[in-house]
Amino acid sequence: MSKPPNPITQGLRAVTRDPVIFLVEILWRWSFALLACLLVIGVGLMILGPLHVGHAWDTAWRSRDPQRMGQLVVAVVLLLGIKVILFAAIGLPLAIALIWSILAALGRFATVRRLRAELTSLRFRAIFALQLLRGFIGWLSLVLLVTASIGEMLIATRGPQPDLVLYYLMMLPSVILISVFWLTFNWYLSLAAIFGREGQSFRGALRQARQTVRQQRSDFAGTGFVFLLFRVVVLLIVTAICGLTSGMAGTAPQSYFVLLIVVSLAYFAVAAFLYMARMAAYLALAAAYVDPAAGPKLVATSSATPVENTPIL
Repeated sequence: MSKPPNPITQGLRAVTRDPVIFLVEILWRWSFALLACLLVIGVGLMILGPLHVGHAWDTAWRSRDPQRMGQLVVAVVLLLGIKVILFAAIGLPLAIALIWSILAALGRFATVRRLRAELTSLRFRAIFALQLLRGFIGWLSLVLLVTASIGEMLIATRGPQPDLVLYYLMMLPSVILISVFWLTFNWYLSLAAIFGREGQSFRGALRQARQTVRQQRSDFAGTGFVFLLFRVVVLLIVTAICGLTSGMAGTAPQSYFVLLIVVSLAYFAVAAFLYMARMAAYLALAAAYVDPAAGPKLVATSSATPVENTPIL
């Protein structure tokens, strides 16, 4: 009996042999980043433009005085009013989440169809519902984090002196709980987009993803951990490059800024490649699962990596 192929190797090969998957992922991610930046800049100019605080902020920033910068921020908040602040703090992230959901659905619809070329995949409407739910949960997690931070800051500053120890003791569990909530839902929803079958609703796809992970929990955890190590190694390399060349910030600041942009874009490109390779590896894991009650069949996890196995999809 031959040993089944390594799912990590299969995932890397699937994306390497079909570069369109990687290019589509880069296209939608970078398009979202560009649109989000333009939206933030536009809203910022619309809100802060009439206040003419550019010169005051530049002066406060150059002074490197945190108290002076804090006073300027408080003054701007008082001038804008609570309604504008709520719009910027809640409405803007919600709009960004909606843009992300649309572009993510388009990108995932294209990449999943190429990864599962010989298998039926979810329709665009179901994938869009999953991505919309992911965007909403991300927005909700951000709102919860900001709300918890403000509430705990008010509690820690009720006395004559701010109690930083109390603030951090309250903030740490909040960050952990909210992060676990977001990461758990985000992971299952992302898997539902690739494991769902044609004709399933987004609820059915979510159940499919949970069932798939439950059958091979340790394999999925191990595969995800290996790809996490890959990303950590790449991040350490990027950090080392930026640190070793930090002397350019004083002698050639413009060149150093360009270097930071190039290195950052390279990291994001590698991260997108590793993300799609991880999704392909998950598909290979699911296809390699052999149900004890059934015999093996021939199935392909993608157009590039056919293997003999029993599908659960």
